[in-house]
Amino acid sequence: MSRTAEEWGRIAVSLPGWRWMPGMQTLSLPNPELPDPDDPATEGCLTRLLGPPRAARLALHSSGDHDTAHRLHIAFMLGKNIGRACIAAAEALGRWPGGGHAEDV
Repeated sequence: MSRTAEEWGRIAVSLPGWRWMPGMQTLSLPNPELPDPDDPATEGCLTRLLGPPRAARLALHSSGDHDTAHRLHIAFMLGKNIGRACIAAAEALGRWPGGGHAEDV
């Protein structure tokens, strides 16, 4: 089952290490407090919150989640669905690993 942008946004903000960053766009909803995972600027912020993608992929492989690691790799290779792939990786890892460094942006 595929998730909506709203569902991805809800997951993103629910994970430890989440923080709003300058440039993030919100979804156009009645209550627009969720990040738009498909906006290019937000994708960049989500990448920063995830931390180095290679490190995230290695952590996912180490935990046995090869499918999420592969989807993250493919998203960056194709330049498509990067925000959603970052959220999926953070969800699988249980946190935003780079979230502690987001203030450096």
